[in-house]
Amino acid sequence: PEHARMSIIEFLENYKTAFALERLDYIRTIFDENAVIIVGKIAKAATGISPENQITYNNNIIIRTRYTKEQYLKNLERCFASNEFVNVRFANNDIIKAGKGGEIYGIQIKQDYYSANYGDTGYLFLLVDLNDPEAPMIKVRTWQPEPDPVDGLYDISHF
Repeated sequence: PEHARMSIIEFLENYKTAFALERLDYIRTIFDENAVIIVGKIAKAATGISPENQITYNNNIIIRTRYTKEQYLKNLERCFASNEFVNVRFANNDIIKAGKGGEIYGIQIKQDYYSANYGDTGYLFLLVDLNDPEAPMIKVRTWQPEPDPVDGLYDISHF
C-alpha cells in the first residue's frame, strides 16, 4: 500500500542519513533490543578467525559475526570515531510483506558501503516492523557480499 511504501522510503533515507551524519542516537532507537544482527566484512587474510565464521566467495574471505544490539552499537561508535566519513548507498530494493504480524517487511537492498578506511559492496537484508510508522524497528539485519551458492540472498523466508 502507498502508506507503507512511503514509510519504507522515509525509513531507508533516515537510515542512510544516520550513517552519513554518524547519528548513533537515531540508530540506537531503530534496532529492537533483541534484534538479530549479522555483520559481514571482506578480509584479506583469515588469521585467527574461527572457520565457522568465515566463508570464501570468489577467492575473498568473508567473515560473518552475530552481534547483540549493544555490541553492534559499540562497534559502530568505534567506526564513526575512527573515520572521517561513512557513506551508504542503496540500489535494487526488493520488499516483501510478512504473512503475519501486521506491517512487517523484509527489505533486501544492494548496498555500497564506504568510509575513510574500508569499503565494500554487498546485500543488506532488513526485517523491519512498521506497525508504528513513527517508530520503525529493525528486527533482523544481515549482510552478505553476494548470493550464497546454496541459499541465495537472505530474505524474509530465512527468518
